[in-house]
Amino acid sequence: MSDVVEDIVGSTVRCPRALLEVLRLKQKDEYTYLHSVAVCTLMINVARQLGKSEAEIFDYGLAGLFHDLGKMCVDQAILDKPGSLDDAEFDEVRSHPVHGYDILARTPGVPAIALDVCRHHHERPDGKGYPSGLSGAELTEAARLGAICDVYDALTSDRAYKDAWTPSKAISAMWSWEGQFDRELLFAFMKSVGVFPEGLVVELDGDRLGLVLAPRVEGQRSRVLVFYCTASRSPIVAKDATTSGKRDSVTIIAPADPQAHGIAPELCNETHLRGAEWARQPVAALAG
Repeated sequence: MSDVVEDIVGSTVRCPRALLEVLRLKQKDEYTYLHSVAVCTLMINVARQLGKSEAEIFDYGLAGLFHDLGKMCVDQAILDKPGSLDDAEFDEVRSHPVHGYDILARTPGVPAIALDVCRHHHERPDGKGYPSGLSGAELTEAARLGAICDVYDALTSDRAYKDAWTPSKAISAMWSWEGQFDRELLFAFMKSVGVFPEGLVVELDGDRLGLVLAPRVEGQRSRVLVFYCTASRSPIVAKDATTSGKRDSVTIIAPADPQAHGIAPELCNETHLRGAEWARQPVAALAG
């Protein structure tokens, strides 16, 4: 992963002028530069999770690296302001996707994906984003992924106006924000970073359901409580598992609706599932 990021950051073949703009951004605002490199890394990671080709992965990485170039045109005092922005300041910040797009559009060799992500990484599927208020199918997959990677890194970074959130807190919040992110792509992103919202019921390999638990140590991959067999449609003795990819770990496949398996959502909590009576309940009782 680090080799690919270094190749992208150090590349001077495809779009040297854009990379010079990145270096100018580094001189202007160190945080935005480091944020851009982090988003580059996250975009590469999720592109690989989605099975993109190496050429596409490279373009996704460039899109992440270039996505905030428009911050070059935002007053530094606004970028560093520790308190809330007033309306005029917020309007200036909201102009950065268009400014960045204009910079990249004048630069030879910039891939279309990078132009798209730069202009649209603050758009939302529900149409409440900016600068154009695009929604639904008007947004490309790359732009939707750019929004996810951008917000995740922003939430998990220290800023003048806030402390960094833990990965699990950030992911849980993002999953709860209806309409802000593409849910399928957000779940793919979760799989790429190995962090899932605490309390989420998930489909596992081996015809099982699990409940996501908080990691014992922040930064570790999520833990899962395996509690149900979908093949036999019956509860099983709850067992702890990890998503580490090592022996005896489990693979999270998708979010699951417990009601689709005849299980009342209120039963899907750690205390109840660890109780002695869970695995002995008749199937009919699971509906609550």
